[in-house]
Parts: sequence; C-alpha cells; structure tokens
Amino acid sequence: MDDTAVNDRTSLRGEVLALLLEPLGVDATTGPAALQRLAKDVDAVAQACGCAGLPLSGSTLRWVSEAVAACVEEQELVRLATARGRTLTPDGARFLRELMRLEGVRSHLQALDGVPVEALRADLAAVAIAERLLPGALEPCRRADQEWPKEIWRSIREIDIEGALTDLSRRRITRQAADARELVLRHSVSAARDLRNRDLVTRLEKVRDFVAAEKSYEAVLSVRPEWWRWLGPDGRSGFRSDRCDALVWAIKARDTGAVSGSALGMLADDSSRAVIEHGLATTPLSTTAALAAPATSSAARLVAGLPAVASRTALNELRAFEAWYTKNVELFDRVAAAMDVRRTKPDLREALESLVGELALPSGAADASRSAYRDIQSALRAEVEGRLQPTSYSAHVIESEDLVGAISHIGALERELRDAVRAMPAVRGRLLVAIAGRTKSGKTTLRKALTRDADRTGIGRGAHRTTRKTSAFELGSVTYLDTPGVAAKDDDLDAQHARAACDIADVVIWNYADTLRDEESAELQRLLLSGKPLLAVVNVKERVDTPDRLQLFAQRPERAFASAPGHAVRIDQVSRAVGVAPPVVLAVHSGAAHEALSTGDRELGDRALRASRLPDLERSLAQLLAERAIPLRAVRLAEGVRAPLAAFHDRAVEELPQIGLALGELERSAPSQRAALLDAFRIAGQKTRDRLEAKRHHAKERLPDVVRDLNGVDHAQRWSDFITGLELEGLVSSLGDEFEEETRKRERVLRAQPSTAERQDDAHLRVRPRPDATVGGLSAAAAKGAATALLTSFAAHGIAKKLAAGASTANPAVVVVSYALDPLAGAAKAVSSEVDRLRQAKDRWAGETTAAAEARLDELFDTVEAQLARIVYDATAQVDAQFEAQSADIRSTRKRFERVRRLRSSVRSALDAVDLVLVRRLLALAGGDPAAIRRVRRTPGVELRVWTDVSRIAEVRACLQDQFVDVLTERIEICPDSGSLGTRGAGEGKADD
Repeated sequence: MDDTAVNDRTSLRGEVLALLLEPLGVDATTGPAALQRLAKDVDAVAQACGCAGLPLSGSTLRWVSEAVAACVEEQELVRLATARGRTLTPDGARFLRELMRLEGVRSHLQALDGVPVEALRADLAAVAIAERLLPGALEPCRRADQEWPKEIWRSIREIDIEGALTDLSRRRITRQAADARELVLRHSVSAARDLRNRDLVTRLEKVRDFVAAEKSYEAVLSVRPEWWRWLGPDGRSGFRSDRCDALVWAIKARDTGAVSGSALGMLADDSSRAVIEHGLATTPLSTTAALAAPATSSAARLVAGLPAVASRTALNELRAFEAWYTKNVELFDRVAAAMDVRRTKPDLREALESLVGELALPSGAADASRSAYRDIQSALRAEVEGRLQPTSYSAHVIESEDLVGAISHIGALERELRDAVRAMPAVRGRLLVAIAGRTKSGKTTLRKALTRDADRTGIGRGAHRTTRKTSAFELGSVTYLDTPGVAAKDDDLDAQHARAACDIADVVIWNYADTLRDEESAELQRLLLSGKPLLAVVNVKERVDTPDRLQLFAQRPERAFASAPGHAVRIDQVSRAVGVAPPVVLAVHSGAAHEALSTGDRELGDRALRASRLPDLERSLAQLLAERAIPLRAVRLAEGVRAPLAAFHDRAVEELPQIGLALGELERSAPSQRAALLDAFRIAGQKTRDRLEAKRHHAKERLPDVVRDLNGVDHAQRWSDFITGLELEGLVSSLGDEFEEETRKRERVLRAQPSTAERQDDAHLRVRPRPDATVGGLSAAAAKGAATALLTSFAAHGIAKKLAAGASTANPAVVVVSYALDPLAGAAKAVSSEVDRLRQAKDRWAGETTAAAEARLDELFDTVEAQLARIVYDATAQVDAQFEAQSADIRSTRKRFERVRRLRSSVRSALDAVDLVLVRRLLALAGGDPAAIRRVRRTPGVELRVWTDVSRIAEVRACLQDQFVDVLTERIEICPDSGSLGTRGAGEGKADD
C-alpha cells in the first residue's frame, strides 16, 4: 500500500488535539475540525468559569518541536539505510535514533563488533561477575596485554605449576630446584635463562593466576554460554576488556532508561552499526540528550503519544504541522493548562465534560479508554521506577551458582517489567473501512456514492482496471480505503495492495458483483477467517446512465434487485464452507446512487438514492462500526497495554516460586555448609599437625645417626639434605591443597595460596670440627704420649750415661731394662690419659652438636607448625568472610525478590484495572450501565470473569455475552458480587498466588 496515499494531511493535527483533550474522553476519530472547535470552546469555558488567569503550560511547543525533529532524523536514517542496501522500519529508525543520541556510542561501536543479541540483552548482574565477582581470577586476565611476562609464554601451562613453585623456592644448589628450573626453561623462551629462580617464581605465580582465571571462565561458560563466550580470552590478546566495557555501557544505558531494550538489540547488527557510524560522520543529526521529563500531565501526554503518530507523517507535512502548531500555540497552551487543573476545579470540570456531548458520532461515543489505560500504566511505571533500585553484591557471590542463578532470574524479571511499563499504548487514529472486491466490481463507484462525490473521474469503463493503488477518503469520523481489485489475471500486485489495506482496516466492505470466482472466493474466505467485521455488498449493475433509465429504476427497483437473493445464498455457502457465520449481506445499486448525485431533477435524485438502498448500507455500516469495529479497536488497544504486563505476570507467576525456593534453600543451607567446611578445616589441620609431630619424633630418633655423620667441610650440605628429606614443605603444601580441595567440593575457591618462607643461611646448623677419635688417631696419640714420657724419664735419670758405663759389662741389656721399666710405665700411663681426653672431647662435641641440632630441629618444626596454624587461620578467615558476604548477598537478593513479588501484585492489579476499563467500555457501547460492573479478572479456564450486583446479572450478561463474547474471548462468566472488595470470587485467589 502507498503510505503517502493513505495518509491524511490533517490527521496529525487531530492526533495532537486529541492528546491535549484526552482527559475529556475524546480522540482523533472526532476529526481535526471538530477538535479544533472543541479546543476553542474549552478556552472560552475556562475563562467563563473564572479561570482566565490559568498559567500557561509554556512547554507544549518544546515537545511538539522535539517530536518533529525526531521524525526528521528518523527519516534521514531511513534514507541512509536504504542507500546502504538495508530496509529500515519506522521502529528501527526510532531505535537507531535512540542509539545515536547516546553519549559514548561512537567509542563502543567497534568493540561490539560480532556481539550476539543475547549478550546485549544479558543480565547486568551477570556482566557484573566479570567486573566484581571474580576479581582474583579475572584481574590478571584483564591486564594481560600489559602485564603478561613476554619471557614466559610458550607451553608453560603444560607443567605442574604448583610443584615447580615449591621446588624453585628451594636453594638453587638443590637437586629439586635445579630440576624445576630446567623444566620451566624447557617450556619457556631463551630470554628466561637469565632470570634467577626468584624471578621465575614471580612469573610462575602470574601463570598460576592466569590458569585459575581460565578455570573460572570455563566454570561460567558452562552456565552462561551465550553472554560469556565472546568475552573469553583468546591466544592473541587475552581478555577483551574493551568489549566488557562496551557491554556494561550498553546495558547500563538500557537499565537507566536512556535507551530501550529493543534499540539495544540493534547494536548486534553490523548494518545498523554501519548506519550509525555513517550518520555520525556525515549527517547533522542531533546527539544531544532528549528533553527532561515533563512537569505537566498535558506535556507528558504529548511526550508519550506524539512521536508515534508523527513518525508516520511525511517530511513536508511535518514542517507544515509545526508551523500550524506554532501559530496556534497560545490557544493550545491554555487548553493544556485547563486540562491540567480541571480536576481541582469542579465547576470547570463539569463545564468541560458537558462539551463532549456535542461530539457524539453516528458510529458510537468517543473512545475514552485510551487515557484511562495510560493513567494505569503511568501509575504502575512510577511505582516500578520507585522500587526497582540497583543492588550491589560482594565479590563472593560467584561462589554460589544457585545464588547467581537467583540474582540473574530476578534481574531478568526486573528488566522485563521495566520494558513492559515503558511501552505506551499506540495513539489510534480514525476508524478505517476498506472497500475490497473483484476487479471492476464497482468499488470506486461505491466510494463516490458514500462520499456524495458526483465526479466521474476514476470510475472504470469497459474491461480496463482503473484503481491500481490504495487511496484514502473521509466521511465523518471514518476514513475509507479504496483498494485495487483482486483476482486480476495478469497482475497480483493489486491483490497485495488490497490485502494490506484490509489487514489494517477496522471493517471491510466486500463488494460483490455478478459472480464469485475461485480467486474471489479464496480472498473472501481469508477475510471471514480473520474474524474482522465484514459487510458484504451485492452491487447491482443495471444500467442507469440516462435520465429515463434512472427514472425507470426509481419506479421499479425490485427488478434490479431480483437476482440479489441468489448472490446472498452464494456468499452464505462460501461462509459455511470455512465454518464461520455468514456476514450481513446487502444489495446496493452503487451506480444508481452515484447517478442520483448528478441528475438535475432533485426529486428524481432523492427517489433514486433511496431506491439504490445506499441509506440502508450506511445504517448497517454505522451499526457494524458501533457493535463490532469500535469494540474490536478497544480490545486491541487494551491488549496493546496489557500484553507486555501479562507476559511479565505469567513469567513471574512461573519463576518467583522457584526463585523463592532457591533462596530459602540457600538461607537454610548456608550455616550448615559453613559449619561443615570449618569442621573439615579443623580436622585437616589436626591431622597435619599430628603428622608434623610424628615427623618431629622420627627426626629426633634419627638425630644421633645424623650427628655422627656430621664431620668435615660438607656438614652443612649433609644437614640440609637431612632437613630436605623430612619433606616439611610438602606437608605445608598438602594442607593448602587439602583446604582447596575441601572448598572446591563445595563449589568455592580459596584465593590466597599458602606461601613457604625461604630459609636463610643463619637458619642452618653450625657445627665445629669434631675431635678425631678413630683407631689411627688413638694410636698416634698413644705413640706421641709414650715417646714424650720416655724422653722425659731418660733425661731425668741419666739413662744414656748409665748405658755407656755398662757397656763394658757382660750383660748390658739387663742394665737398660732395669733402668727403662719405670719410664715405660710412665709412658703407658700417659697414653691412657691421652685416649681418655680425646674420648671426653668427642663426647662433649657429640652432646653439644646434638643439643644444637635438636634446638634447630625444634625451631624448624615450630616454624612449620606456626605456618600451618597461619594457613588454617587464613583459610578459616576466608571462609568466614565468604559466608558473611554470601549471607549479605542472600539478604540483598531476598529484598529484591520481595520487591519483585510486590510489584507482581501491582501488575496484577493493573491488569484487572485495564480489563475493567475495557469491559465497562464495551458495556457502554452495548447500551448498558458501566457502573454495573464492579470488578473483572481474567483467569485460567474462565477467560474473563465479571462481578456485578445480583440484580443486574441478567442485564450485564445480555449486553456482553450476546454481542461481545466473540470480541473479548470465547467465554465470559458473570458472577454476583458480594459488595466487599476484599472478598475474592471462586478461583480468584489462585490467579494471584
């Protein structure tokens, strides 16, 4: 359909006037001329009631100008998108304009390249995991491109990093340290060979943090594959922090109301981003912030309704409308001010409401439901925005997958509720009636007859089709759409235009002429199955193109309508073939009605017009509009308001109990989990201390053997090997590993790693040289002592002189022996004394060394025991902090949960209020008293339950069920109301639980 042809040049004026006058219960169906007269009457009544000094709203022009500027920008975006090969809908143009007005959009477009829509619509709480909930694991990744050690990056993660850290912490001369160094260098690059072990340890700790981060990523990926995958690190650049920043920026913009969720989704589209980039670079579109929230209700109505209708208006018409409004802005400001204060001035309110009676339409009263729906939604929006406040969580919330799930689900419900209350009901224009039918069936002739247009231009002659596109024309408060014919043999484009017009129309007039071929029958069946109000018109085609023939028709019209009953039977057969009730069928001579308009004989014209049965068609159409079209439009308007609210309510009903159960389980299980984990820590710490004491006892048993081997220059190495053989570092590491394993079993993480202090040189045992007490040493000492004793004795007794004197005797040996016995005895005593001295020195050395070794051993074991105690304390403190933080997180989540649950009740009340307005509106159209209906509710099983006084049940049932049951729903139940608003009807409680 040609939108320009359908568009009414004055409809935007009527829509704006209707928006300002909406509190009076009128809308644009009244027509712009009537509404302009009403606006002048409102100004006059306000002055007559003593309200001449009403303050000017002074702001309505700003909102009108803003809407015009927005539509101009949107049309420019449509042009840009078309030039780049992309078809952009009006909604898409509005979304792109929202995005272009966002501060920071230019800097984040490239970062969002390739981001899926699911990621952009993800929960802000889930994104906060990357920012807050994994600080220990994610920060090393986030700064990987600046801090990652270039000298260690190859296959380093293939080794046992924890084992390498433990071994590299040993002295470099030890075998374990050397092996660990060689292993690390083998998986690194050559530049790392110049690093000391201490530097290698520093870099390996970063590797360990990176590995921990990757594990955390994988854990989150298993739960959040859609929104997290694109944030994950890659082999080139590590962590895409720019994407994370862009995502947080985008979702924050949505949650603060700067942009809608639907607009945010367009950032995931490459072509949309290209249009934005091109528009920001080449087109002078305004990127300034939108006007602040209006302070007056009239301006608020313009903000909510005007952009939607203005976006359907051509650029030149927008400029003309803006000039017209600027010219009359003083009047409109006074009308807006009167609408704003009418509730506080009873006399003014009564006088203004009496003006509406002058706008009664043949098709029914003006639709007052739109303003009521907007009031309901505005009140709900204020409550939602007032209660839904952002909540911060601790870094430990990630420790509980169930808690993260509950937070995410609550966040999703909050987002859905915000989106639901942001959508305002569409401002509806005039009633649309489409005239459809076979090609050459007389549709244009019927249109001209209805509008009393005597001009013959456009009326087909012969076999050629004349109407090739849809055009619009007005009659009273109704806009008629003259459509091309269907069932043309050579072109189906006409049929597409006709179908599009019928789809947007409130009522369809099917123009039937002579026959009903298969192609026509298929189109008629499609319309019947759509449920749209339909009026079948059998167009009689007896020639009346001369005054005589027109006179003959006026005298004997029954001859022309003789075949009409047969055509009505054919339409009835087509209807019953698809299982629907047949429409109202009227026979009309459109040609005679049109000829009656141009004849010079006015009496003949009047008789021919009555004989053509066109007045019967107009009455039937008015009745159909009042009984079917306006109720259907009221239902569509109500559904437009309640559909997003109902979607939230249904989801909340389904998910809130599950979230409540999850929170309850967390609240109940957290203390027991905490006690169990701390008890596991206590048991593990006690077992490790027991093993440490056993090692201490065993080491002291081995100490004599170790001390006995301590001699020579290598005693320090022997002592170090003895201490290393005790494997105390492994005991410390095993306790840390056991703590981590216990926490991992409970899906938690201990972020602090156990550290082993490097032993200093003065921590080694200092051993003085041991006295030599071996067999060789004793022999040497004895020989030395004996020789010394002998020489001393010989010198003292003059043995040498006596040996020389006795040389002349017969037996000199006897002389020598007799003189040497005493010195030899003295030498023997000297040897014995020296041996005893050496043994005593050795015993003293052994005792002193053993005592020193025991002291050093006790000092070492005491240090390890203190380290174990520190590990237990740190782990316990971490667990306490985690559970305290988790408890605070659970309490915060519980508060959010309770807020959402209360808001769900408010949504339920809003839904009931919308349905109450709708049913009362329909009851009024049916001639009933709207006040008879006390309350309504849609419930499972019974689509709509209505409560009224017992005495009025029959009246309400007759009005609603007889005329509107197929408009509202398949089933309505009328229930007696007890008169107490606190009393629930049967089944009502279940719907709200």
